[in-house]
Amino acid sequence: MRDRLAGLDAEVIEGDLNSLPVAERAVAGMDAVIHTANLVGQSHFENNVRATLNIAKACASRADRLDRLISVSSSAVYPNDSHIIATCYHPVDELHPRRPVDDYSLSKLIGEEIVTSYSVRSGLRTSIIRPSGIVSGDAVLARWSVGFVCGILKAGQSSPQSALYQRDGAELWHDLEKRATSLDQPCDVRDLEGRPWVYQLVDARDVAHGLLCALESPAAIGEAFNVSAPEAIPYPEAAALLSETTGQPVFHCRLPVRWVFDLANTKARSWIGYRPRWGIRQMVQDALAFRRGETDGLN
Repeated sequence: MRDRLAGLDAEVIEGDLNSLPVAERAVAGMDAVIHTANLVGQSHFENNVRATLNIAKACASRADRLDRLISVSSSAVYPNDSHIIATCYHPVDELHPRRPVDDYSLSKLIGEEIVTSYSVRSGLRTSIIRPSGIVSGDAVLARWSVGFVCGILKAGQSSPQSALYQRDGAELWHDLEKRATSLDQPCDVRDLEGRPWVYQLVDARDVAHGLLCALESPAAIGEAFNVSAPEAIPYPEAAALLSETTGQPVFHCRLPVRWVFDLANTKARSWIGYRPRWGIRQMVQDALAFRRGETDGLN
């Protein structure tokens, strides 16, 4: 992590945010705070809740001097993972019911409530950002593959509340694994009516842009905002692009289920000037450059 900060005009403070004195030292003298210090995974519940509690408490003690606290949550609070639990509607916006289904998403929801509570009691100016599935480096390339689709199908079949669950017990991924030349093949997947699967993730650089928008806009105070890619990306479009850029043939399939993972960013666009730049073509091009080690031109 230190290597990634090389050359930046930044002071590095090392410590454990589960310690209130460390959190107080981290925010001391700051004009504003962006809190991103959470760990992804089911085993980090206590860490995420305690770290957010300490940051909120430390910021609240300086509420009269701090412009604002921006806290990074997650779309997992809804969640928009329809392979885990079917969403109430599409696209998922900030009014969607929040229904955490595991310890990680619960830690994020509790974090939001902590930030809101300290805002109410101290007058601390706060905003909450809920990113969609974040990708960086070359991670986006695997999200449109046969293997990824099979993983989504497996998760859906193990979750009776999901939009993909097959009550007859059909394990739909077996046919895909059998017919595909490789699990790495880009996958054009649609339902039996021809409707494409859809995925709206977000590039890490657009998340950074969203945080700056929340930091600079007066309209952000007291609000929560989704941040996601410029638009939802159909699997056929992504598969065709990957085939074009990598030379791999597209694997075409139709299934009796449809996966839609979306996250509306209309509120962030209209309220705080969020303008995401990284659509599927930009993400794929940069991911391939990253994989080749050509990182100088990425920004």
